[in-house]
Amino acid sequence: MKRSWTGALLTTTLSVLLGTAAAPSYAVAVPYPVTPFVPGINEDPTLAGAWQKWQAKEIDDYVITVRLSCFCIPEAAVRTVIRNDSIRRVTQGDKRLGPRRGYSMDELFIMIREATATADHVTVDYTRRGVPKAIAIDPEEMAADEETYYAVTLSRL
Repeated sequence: MKRSWTGALLTTTLSVLLGTAAAPSYAVAVPYPVTPFVPGINEDPTLAGAWQKWQAKEIDDYVITVRLSCFCIPEAAVRTVIRNDSIRRVTQGDKRLGPRRGYSMDELFIMIREATATADHVTVDYTRRGVPKAIAIDPEEMAADEETYYAVTLSRL
């Protein structure tokens, strides 16, 4: 037993010293590309108009904070740093998250499009810059307690 413990310790020590220790892929500062939103021919005019306002600002560097509210256990807001249309850092409170757990403006527009196509009721309040500041999704009007609400704040880097 002592031999396997010693071997494991040696392997771990060498991995750390040589920089080959296993680390989550999101711990590396490699940018994760944002999935682009592309309005379709039959796009909801309000959604397409908001996206056009957002695109006209040509903002590629920003921090977006999204707070989810629902009939579930409350969690801290997710804060995503975007630079050059790539996700650079995602945090929730003191925890660092993987890039796929973050939000971008394009991905919010995609989420709104998908919710509008499938949910019974979707309400979105946009800022004058086209930023969706409040999103309410009710997948099934006749069901209770399955609604989700997103509060979005945006700041520039």
